[in-house]
Parts: sequence; structure tokens; C-alpha cells
Amino acid sequence: MVIGVALLVSAATQGETPKSDISSVAAAGKVNGDVYLNTYFRLSLTAPKAHWEVRGPIDVAGRRARLIDAAYDSGEQGEGYTLALLVESLQNFPKVPSTEVYLRSARHRVELDGLKTQREEFPLTISGIPFTGTVLILFEKPDFGYYRGLYSTVLNGYFVTIEVQAGSEERLQKLLSSAVRINPKGKP
Repeated sequence: MVIGVALLVSAATQGETPKSDISSVAAAGKVNGDVYLNTYFRLSLTAPKAHWEVRGPIDVAGRRARLIDAAYDSGEQGEGYTLALLVESLQNFPKVPSTEVYLRSARHRVELDGLKTQREEFPLTISGIPFTGTVLILFEKPDFGYYRGLYSTVLNGYFVTIEVQAGSEERLQKLLSSAVRINPKGKP
């Protein structure tokens, strides 16, 4: 199985060295109404009624960035959500890890902020592209908290991670399936 995963990662990343530096990748993203479109990744995020913000950081030397954030606060418990798009160059890794290994490392870093793992790394498909996901939870009160899903894949020489935060794991999945579109061979 380990050999199979290594072959999959090798096939997925072969020839995928970044064609642009992180500044160009960030500049390829634009917001138009409810939609963020990044032409470098041919990826769009749709966040109805959300407020979009380019928060950063964009770490040019570290070849990583938090490209965009969207937040929607409906005022009703369980209806609000956030979306974010994070990227990190494969050049940062002497030996490119699988998305599972990459995401496990990210999950461990997030756990340091007090989140607890709800669901360890699992495979899923988004817009026909294989991703690895993980779900964490943070309880703000004994009976109230939020879920954060991290979903990673490799596109154009970068680990691309979509971060979704909502009131339930089911809501994470609904947001993910309705918000994300990737078309690696054509226009998003």
C-alpha cells in the first residue's frame, strides 16, 4: 500500500514544478461578487453572502500563502461559515510527501491551537480531483463548538489546501461540495 501511495504521489506530481512564484500565484486570484477565481490553479470558490478578505500572509521566501478568506455570519447558530485557500510550493520539500503525510503534519500544527481531531486523514474527490481531508473540532462551551475541515491536493506544483469551518461536519461537506470548482484542463 505504501508503494502504491508513493507511486500515486509520484505520478501526480511528476513534472509539476511551480511555473510561477508565490506572488504570481497570489496575483492570479480575483474576487467577483460571491466568487473567488484563481486562474493559476483553475479553481473557484463560491461563498454566497460572504465577506472576502485577502488576509495573508504571503511568504515569498517560504513559497507559501493564505490566498483568500471568506466569512459569512448569518446570526443564526450553525449557519455561519468560513472558507480559506492556502498554498505551499512542492519546492519546500526535498522529498515530496503524499497529501496524506502533508495534511497529517498540518493537522498536528492545528492541534497545537487547541483543536481536537474528529476524523483523521481520509480520501475524497472534489470536482473530479483526488484530495485528502481531515476534520477537527474546537469546543467553545461544553455543548457548542465548530468544526474545521482541511482538504489538500497537489495542483501545478503546489499543495493546495481548502479550509472550511462550520457548525457541523455535515455542513462542512455541503459547503465543500457547493463551494469548490476545479478545472485543471480548462476554464473554471
